[in-house]
Amino acid sequence: MKSDGKHAGAIALFVILLISILTATAAGQSTFEVETTTVEVYRDGLAHITQTVTVDSLLPEIDLPLLTSSIENLVILDENQLTVDYQLNVENLTVFTLGASHISVEYDTVALTNKEAEVWTLIITHPYNLTVSLPKNSTIVYLNQVPTTIDTSGDALSLSLFPGQWELSYIVPLQQEDSTSGAWVIPVEYLIVSIVAIALLVLAAFLVVRRRRKINAKKILNSHQDLMKEDKMVIEFLAEKEGKAFEAEIRQRFPDMPRTSLWRLIRRLESLEIVEIKRIGLENQVQLKK
Repeated sequence: MKSDGKHAGAIALFVILLISILTATAAGQSTFEVETTTVEVYRDGLAHITQTVTVDSLLPEIDLPLLTSSIENLVILDENQLTVDYQLNVENLTVFTLGASHISVEYDTVALTNKEAEVWTLIITHPYNLTVSLPKNSTIVYLNQVPTTIDTSGDALSLSLFPGQWELSYIVPLQQEDSTSGAWVIPVEYLIVSIVAIALLVLAAFLVVRRRRKINAKKILNSHQDLMKEDKMVIEFLAEKEGKAFEAEIRQRFPDMPRTSLWRLIRRLESLEIVEIKRIGLENQVQLKK
């Protein structure tokens, strides 16, 4: 009889221990909560997922279901904006949360959307209440279920979806039209071509003006065959200087020519109506006549 009593006591102790383990396990499974889940869809079909989770700081790790197994740019931070270690599995994300009370999870994926012709389709199966934001000025053309709410207050259409399987088709307008301002956005390629064309026009105008301003020294020399060598040299120098130069510049160019001789040369060219002399400040400027 005593032996039976010991066996019964051992069985009772085992049952109590088993119940305690199961209770602790169940408690551990409920020590984190996904507060928010948002899916921001871009024009090229890329989806950016952001989740905020509250956890028990004594819990060593949690298993967080992913919206897709194909993800990239995964970042996990705690409430102090410090990175948290993790292990990426096929369908779940194991986050080592010991010491953290709040974490944020962000990642990108292109596996949730596909495109046929001009219609994009978002297919997502999830265990969360989440918010989906479609690209700016999108138009929904199909929904397999009725969302909890649809927010159309801004340019970006937002839908609140309850847990389950969802299929959502939408159309994204051409990017050239900006409905907020009524203006058209100029593509970068057109802008570059316009800038290059303007630059070429400015360069052409500069060359034309420069050609017009350039003095034809040969024409002047051919018209006055009786000019001396020094006269021709001064005329050619003035032509190089775009038709005019100060007397001091001419003296500097021809240092071997006496000052009085140079002045008589200039006066002689003036009498032949080849140059004209202008008084600018305290200096004389010699300019070829056109």
